[in-house]
Amino acid sequence: MAPKAALDVIQPSYNLALGSLALGAAFGVPGSPLKSKVAAFVGGVPLALFGLFLAFQTTTLRFTFDDEAFALVKADLSSTGENVVVGGANRWAYDSFVNYDFFPSESFPVLVYFKETQTPEVNWNVGPGEQANSREAIAKGAKPGQVHFFPAIANVADLKAAFVEHDCAKL
Repeated sequence: MAPKAALDVIQPSYNLALGSLALGAAFGVPGSPLKSKVAAFVGGVPLALFGLFLAFQTTTLRFTFDDEAFALVKADLSSTGENVVVGGANRWAYDSFVNYDFFPSESFPVLVYFKETQTPEVNWNVGPGEQANSREAIAKGAKPGQVHFFPAIANVADLKAAFVEHDCAKL
């Protein structure tokens, strides 16, 4: 019997969800930086709802690293199904990575970004890929590929360590 492949599951991080909820609460309370009740409601409610959405995503999704690939899975480690934007499994071989990063920064992550070449090339210009694969971007050193963004709902330090450990390309 073959040995079972190692599976690293990145722990969730509720920081982004809690920050969004806190901002929503701060803007939605009397005396908030937004002076009118309408402005407070318009600013506070969407941020609070977004925070609840992020909390749900943080609770229900996980990022994993095995011997071959990085994947987005459900918390019970079952498949999330097809990628809703470009199709195919939410699983990417390490050697298909051409870049990854954290925005606005690694010390204050809101979004995690990676770009890969496993997705069929016909889909590379979907969404933000159009700009990321433009002649100008490539001329400035960008590598062509499919762009992926996801909210920083996992421990970013552990994500970075796993990207490094599995030799995922970084510009």
